[in-house]
Amino acid sequence: MESPEFLEFASRLTNLEKTRNFNVFGAYSLDPFRDLLDRYGWRNRKKERLRISVVGTNGKGSISHFLAEYFSKLGFSVGLYTSPHLKDPRERIRLSPELRPVKDEDLKELTKLLFSDSSREELSSLSWFEWFTLAAFVLFEEKDRSVQIYEAGLGGRLDATKLAEPDVVIVCAIGEDHKAVLGNTKESILKEKLGIISDRTKLVFALEPEPSLQTILEEFCEERRIDLATFPSLAQGKSYLRHNQEFVKFLVPRLMEVIAKKRILPENKGEEIVQNLSPPPGRLEIVSDSPFIVFDPAHNPDAVRITLSSLGAAFPGKKFSIIAGFLPDKEGESMAKDLTDYTKAKNTDLYFLNAKEFLLPKGFESFTVSPEKLSEKLESINAKGEGILVLGSFRMYSYISQKD
Repeated sequence: MESPEFLEFASRLTNLEKTRNFNVFGAYSLDPFRDLLDRYGWRNRKKERLRISVVGTNGKGSISHFLAEYFSKLGFSVGLYTSPHLKDPRERIRLSPELRPVKDEDLKELTKLLFSDSSREELSSLSWFEWFTLAAFVLFEEKDRSVQIYEAGLGGRLDATKLAEPDVVIVCAIGEDHKAVLGNTKESILKEKLGIISDRTKLVFALEPEPSLQTILEEFCEERRIDLATFPSLAQGKSYLRHNQEFVKFLVPRLMEVIAKKRILPENKGEEIVQNLSPPPGRLEIVSDSPFIVFDPAHNPDAVRITLSSLGAAFPGKKFSIIAGFLPDKEGESMAKDLTDYTKAKNTDLYFLNAKEFLLPKGFESFTVSPEKLSEKLESINAKGEGILVLGSFRMYSYISQKD
């Protein structure tokens, strides 16, 4: 039987990132996906590997990218799986050394392999996210990736990436997001995310959280005899990207100890000392120089505050007007207040993109700009010598990246 094209097949599967119907998680189980993986050995390790799961509310994407680049520069073969994407779903799966989005020819060979083992009917039972996660599992083994990094999609206990059975778990900043699924408090959210830990997990790293969360971390790890190491939390006014890069530089020597015990060797002679890491795509990214547009995907109250606090350090002396777009399941009013406080203090402007996928925060209906008028608005802000910060959703990127 001829196998379908990878993305075409994906388009036929249920995609919760599009429907936003996360309530289905109330009845969701990983068991069918686990059974399918194990039926064909699709999550088996062909050799010793270092599998790392990165969980948390904020920062896990940039930390995953920094980790992948660091290990690639050290000469290791790396597979990186992240979500969501900015413009193209292929961005989610990357292979060293370039760590560019996965190639079409790799996806073609992968799809052929999957359909030679299984059937269309069987694979059609997967969700869109499970299909991509399956692709990462199989491709990383087929391409002999010795270091595999999986950014969790939502939570941890019920996230498809849990089935990688990580050796190491990295816990990033915990905030309040997806509360209908993960719980209404940071404590319940942290517990859900720690659910990604498996019997293989022997080491947990975390950005030092507030005391109540630190207690949960310590008790969780002590009960399971898992080593725990923490790194200081982000200081006010410091760029979160710089801080996350420092966190990764703290992690790597300790992860190298795990690699040494597993006797995993680098693929080639890499850099002896890694000095610089590239900014991850879509995080405080300069999308355009004129007008000067910076994009960040901050989409929950904690993330918005962190991004606003990072601007001064990342772009000294620059004032920013803001254009935001919030999906309906986000806390738009809370984030709008923080954005208002910032723009009032800086004497700049705030607008919300009035597009069909976004919900305007209540009370801010007069602060809107339509997609058709966006270019005009960007130019008028640029004429005042101000930068433009675009945030609120990964989906905002496609509107802005077309304007440079």
